[in-house]
Amino acid sequence: MSTRKRWLLAVSVLAALALLAGAAVGVWRWQASRDPKVDTALPDMDRALADVLAAAGDEPAVAVNGLVRAATCPLGVLRTGGRYSRTAELYVAGGDEDTLIGRIAQRLPATYQAHRDTVTSGSAPPLTADLAGGVRVSVRQLGIGWLVADAATGCVAGPATTPDSAPPPEDPAVPAITTLLDSLGTAPAILTTTTLDCPAGQIRTVAAISRSTDSGRLADRLTVPAGARTYLAAGSNRVAYRDGTASIIVAASDDGTAITVRRTTPCR
Repeated sequence: MSTRKRWLLAVSVLAALALLAGAAVGVWRWQASRDPKVDTALPDMDRALADVLAAAGDEPAVAVNGLVRAATCPLGVLRTGGRYSRTAELYVAGGDEDTLIGRIAQRLPATYQAHRDTVTSGSAPPLTADLAGGVRVSVRQLGIGWLVADAATGCVAGPATTPDSAPPPEDPAVPAITTLLDSLGTAPAILTTTTLDCPAGQIRTVAAISRSTDSGRLADRLTVPAGARTYLAAGSNRVAYRDGTASIIVAASDDGTAITVRRTTPCR
């Protein structure tokens, strides 16, 4: 075979490979465009948590948390997705956990088809329900007087991390949290805000992590406003209370070197 023919053959092979690669990329992009997206599931997640909090009533102290990728999962060839979760925490008196979960199960819309699962040792039987669009909501006991409502997706496309937002300086929660931390001898180092869409507007949690400080004996050191409903758990360095419509949860950070405060206002 002449040199010219060899060059023509090589060019033809390369052109064919380029066409195949282009076709493969096109197929990959088409398949990726059809993957379920976390942005599509987020309204259902928010609605589920808002419905759970509405069903819980105005007795518990509550806080809402942001969207997180709880796990990674395969969506297809060279495509990685995630299982995403949004949670809300609820605090009640120790011993009232089962009553609260039962109340939520009774008050949720019938479309949820909520059911209580088998009891686990030492905890109230959890509640689970499946929504259209692949979102599952659950309510389970984490500890004494401490429950979590979790709205979770199946495997969907979305970012690996989601950014935190800072509250504006004029947010009334900022001076309230600053005053509370000042009473404990410290000040906010980090402030973030999380919102949850609800029928009347938004449920809003402003959270603070204090400067490095003594985080011990919070129940003894914190002055809770008169008339507030307070929820203390034996053996837990945490104070949760409901002052009017606002929920406040004060606790030691995971490493014990700071104090965390979360202040939540109801749907409005």
